[in-house]
Amino acid sequence: MNMRYTLLAAAGLMLANAAHAGLSFVQIASNPVVARTEVFDGIAGLNAMAVGTSVTLGKLVSDQAGTVTFTYLGQESSYLDSFSMYLGGPGQTLLESQAVGSAVSASIGPGDLNFWFEGISGKFAYNGGSWDSGTSIGLITGATGAKSGNYQFILGYNDSAGSSKLGDWDDFVVGVTFVSAVPEPETYAMMLLGLGAVGALARRRKAAQTSASRASQA
Repeated sequence: MNMRYTLLAAAGLMLANAAHAGLSFVQIASNPVVARTEVFDGIAGLNAMAVGTSVTLGKLVSDQAGTVTFTYLGQESSYLDSFSMYLGGPGQTLLESQAVGSAVSASIGPGDLNFWFEGISGKFAYNGGSWDSGTSIGLITGATGAKSGNYQFILGYNDSAGSSKLGDWDDFVVGVTFVSAVPEPETYAMMLLGLGAVGALARRRKAAQTSASRASQA
């Protein structure tokens, strides 16, 4: 009985941990929330957003291992901007010339995700690192703004056309999804069902052995 309660408690703890794990977007310390100063309406994969809609500047962080996917949702820029992700070897890149819906994926560990946007004349904005003057990475309010696909986050890049805190963050836009390497809560539920079935079989076997033993003694 004690073992059964121990297993249930351990499974409950794992379920609680899984519910709070994954990606998060961390605001920068200074003036992290800004208002869009231009109409956001040139992205094929997103709904239009009005001037004044909030954007949070910051970085994307993971608290566990898993697989992250970045999907190109479009751009509205007069420059040739791009998105790149480092994999511990050759990187993967999304370009404006690619079709909307193109994606790159990588296995990651805990910590700041290693990706960056590039704008005109080699201007960079590194996730969790330095941003060149006039550039920034923004969390576009409401991942439900995508016309297609389910994304945990939608990130927009403001290229080097002025201030990092002015614009519409539509110079290169990506949708982000994450699949944890830790089993999902449904997996733990199946594990509990399996443990229950094994326990039931063990009880039936013990009962059958007890009945057989009594029959042989009779």
